[in-house]
This record gives sequence, structure tokens and C-alpha cells, in this order.
Amino acid sequence: MKNAIHIVVAILAVLLIAVSFIPLVETYWWIVRLADFPRLQFLVALLVIGAALLFFVKRAPLATGALFIGVLAAILANATTLWPFRPSGADFVSQCAEDRQLSVMVANVLLGNRNTAPLLEMVLREEPDLFLAMETDEWWDRALSPLAQTMPHRLQKITGSYYGIHLFSRRPLVAPEILNLASPETPAIYAGVTLKSGETIDFVGLHPRPPLPFQSTLGRDAQLYAAALIIRDGEKPAVVAGDLNATPWEAAVGRMQRIGSLNDPRRGYGYVPTYSATSWWQSWPLDHVLHEAGFATMSLRRLGYFGSDHYPYIVRLCRVAEAQDNTPPALHEGDLRQAEAAIEAAHRRSTAPRSKSGGG
Repeated sequence: MKNAIHIVVAILAVLLIAVSFIPLVETYWWIVRLADFPRLQFLVALLVIGAALLFFVKRAPLATGALFIGVLAAILANATTLWPFRPSGADFVSQCAEDRQLSVMVANVLLGNRNTAPLLEMVLREEPDLFLAMETDEWWDRALSPLAQTMPHRLQKITGSYYGIHLFSRRPLVAPEILNLASPETPAIYAGVTLKSGETIDFVGLHPRPPLPFQSTLGRDAQLYAAALIIRDGEKPAVVAGDLNATPWEAAVGRMQRIGSLNDPRRGYGYVPTYSATSWWQSWPLDHVLHEAGFATMSLRRLGYFGSDHYPYIVRLCRVAEAQDNTPPALHEGDLRQAEAAIEAAHRRSTAPRSKSGGG
């Protein structure tokens, strides 16, 4: 019996070590990219397995010792990855003139969800300046129409799939447009937003494809990079928001942040998972509000359950002088080259026939 338990623990240790390091491989293969999601879950499981291995050191000291060293290395790898998102007391802005504030709320509504009342109540209660809804269709277009009374400026694209997108705004939108950053199947929103101060900032709303079984993440990554390049070439301070179907520690998100000089309010604040609202173990942050230097975070919160598999997420920002904000991550050599290559490859692939796939 003890031998059987030892074998099971050893196998689990090997698997956890492998999935902890496999995301370091630079690839668009879906199973590798999915392994980047449950870093916290891997860390907890490794701590348990590491403790279990200690009971078998005397039985097989060399093999168990080698496995234990591997487990310690995997624990270190996951802990290092998650370290920037520990709750360490983020330096948020406590005061901000009303005309310099901008609040952004995002919600993946879940295409088949028909529980609209709680979501509408949250939007009315929170009073965000911008509300980005994703996985919307014609039914959701009608269901969200009451928001036009307080958020009269809007832009939407109904796709008939999981990638419909709606933007509602209290503030005037300047030259709003729908962009096909990587594929016409996953539209993005790009618009200027006029603050109460009269200044106009840029806003990009995204909902790229998730890593799905037997599908490449090329389209997702290309859309993230394309949005970052738009921001990089723009003259106005910018905010990017949406269900990015990527965790904040993924390589693609890191490259996106470096290219667009984007800061993540989660850093130093906490993990703040927004998916899945219906699972206790599938818990990771997929919904984001990122901003360029020139904004500082006042607050961020995950809101309540409303029937979707995602929780709504709201971030309140203050327009500040760039010197007051955190320094964005520096560009790495090869970032632009890899981003442009991914975008070009995604555009080529988007012209080939594709079947409809699930959202996320």
C-alpha cells in the first residue's frame, strides 16, 4: 500500500514539475499556454506534494530527494511568477479631482446567460464612465438598452458568435470605430473618450479568443500585440480593457505591456480572479484594465455574480502627470519583431476557413 502511495505521489510530483516549467516554452500551442493559467493552483498542489514526499525519504532517499529538489524548484518558479501580484499594499491615489477621474467596468456576460437584472443593477450602482460588455448578441443588445438613459454614447458589434462586443459611455466618444486587429471574427473597439476636464484619452476594448483544445493562441496574442502597437503609435494617454483570455503573468501579456508601456493595477494589490464564477478551483484573473503612464489607480474591485462564468471587474483611475505614476515595463529586444510577425501570421490565418468555437 505504501509503495502504491509513493508511486502516485512521485507521478504527481513529476507532472506538477513539468506543467510548472512548460509555459516557459515560447509557443502558440494551446496546451502549453493553458498551463500558464493555474499557477496558484500548481503552487498549492506542489506544497502538498512536497510535504508528502518527506514521508518517503527513508524508503528511497536518492529518487525522493531528486523529486523533492524538483518540487522546490517548481514552487520557486510559480511563487516568483505570482510574486508581483501579492497583496503588498499598492500605492493607490486617495484623492483626485472629479474632472480627472475615469472609471472602467468590464463584464463578459456569457452568451447564453439571460440573468440581466443583477448586471444592470451593478452598472447603475457603480456608475462607471465606461462599461464594456463582451459575448453580447442581439438579445443582449436589447437587454442592455436601458443603460442608454445614463450612458448615451455607445458602440457595438454583434457577430452572432461569442465575440460580440458593446461599449457604453457616460462621456462623449471621439471617432469610435470597430477594428479587426487579428481576425474579423474577434472585433475590437477603439475610441477617444472625452473626460470632464475636456481632455481626450484613447480607449481600446478587446475580447480575443481563449486557448482552446487543439487551437493555436496565435490569434489571441496577435490581437494583444496589435492593440499595444496602436497605443504605442498614439499621442494620447490610453487605457486597454477587456476579457483578454490571458493571465497577467503570461509572456504575451508581458510583451503587450512592454510594447504599449502599460501598467497593471493588480501589481502590488492582489490576485483578484475574475474567472470562473462557477468553479472553486478554476480561479484566475482573465479580465483586465491596463493603462499607460499618465494614469494612477484609485481603486479596483471584483463585483458580484450575475449568472456569467466571469465576474465583472471595475477599476477607477485618475489622470495624473506621468511622473506621478509607476514606470511602465521597458521594451525587450525582439518584442516589436515578434509582435509584428505574430500579427502578420494571424492575418494570413484569418483568411483560411475556420469553424466557430466557444468563447471564454
